[in-house]
Amino acid sequence: MRKLLSANFFALSHSKRFWLGGAVLVVAAALDVLGLYKMQAHGEAVSLDNTIVSCAPWQFILLPCLCGLFINTDYNDGTIRNKLAVGHSRTAVYMSNFITVYAMELFYMALALSTIFLVGIGLPVDEPGHVAQGLGVLMLTFLALTAISVFLATLIANRTALVVCAVAGLALMFGGQIINGILENPKMVADYGGVVFVTDEEGEQKMQYLDREGNPIDAEDIPMVRNPNYVEEPQRTMLRQFNEMHPGGQLWEIMWNGHREYNEDGSEAIVVQTPRWLLATYALAVAALFTGAGILLFRRKDLK
Repeated sequence: MRKLLSANFFALSHSKRFWLGGAVLVVAAALDVLGLYKMQAHGEAVSLDNTIVSCAPWQFILLPCLCGLFINTDYNDGTIRNKLAVGHSRTAVYMSNFITVYAMELFYMALALSTIFLVGIGLPVDEPGHVAQGLGVLMLTFLALTAISVFLATLIANRTALVVCAVAGLALMFGGQIINGILENPKMVADYGGVVFVTDEEGEQKMQYLDREGNPIDAEDIPMVRNPNYVEEPQRTMLRQFNEMHPGGQLWEIMWNGHREYNEDGSEAIVVQTPRWLLATYALAVAALFTGAGILLFRRKDLK
């Protein structure tokens, strides 16, 4: 295993794509912090709390892509067959690739954080404990994403591995965002025909609501009706559970410090936080599931 890891890290350190990904993260992190300075110059109170995890979506895209490229290159160069030919087990080869890809993610996260703290020196972190907890869960989320990416890249030996890994990462990330948007639809919505602007006796323009027949109606008299886009049970609970379990949903849960839910009459939205320990448990379970399945299938894979 030590020799396998040494060979992997040597190849990774000499990869231009790996360093290009790091450069993208540094630029993105620096721009995020510079945006905080602009806000501060306009008198707004700022902190690094949210910025510390703001580069996570970039990493969510880079990790599957680089994983697909790294493992697929080993297939095309015959490196995996050579590793097996000299006596390494398939389990050792699989796990060494898994560790290498996750180590790459740890390096990227350290690079992004270093950039944020260096460029943002002097800016406060309001809730360091909460931020540290979120980062810890986020790294477990990336562990699960690593397991999924290595699983796909190892079982797909041709050039489509990069495309499949990239699409999987994007689908998980944007899928989590879309599901959150669907579940944020309130149960009840205001039922009115439209809005017009009218000029009062003093010459000021005011907004006037109209009912379905086009008659003026006061805002407090607008009736509330059932929202056709509201997701009913049990689909609602199933979608929320799915979003809490997969890496893409966990990403937004951490970045947004929870998700929005409307009260019964749909008049007010509140932020609900999924317990961090539950997200961590799901992430570890997904990582274990895909790693175990990947090892079993790789043992039986015909390497042509």
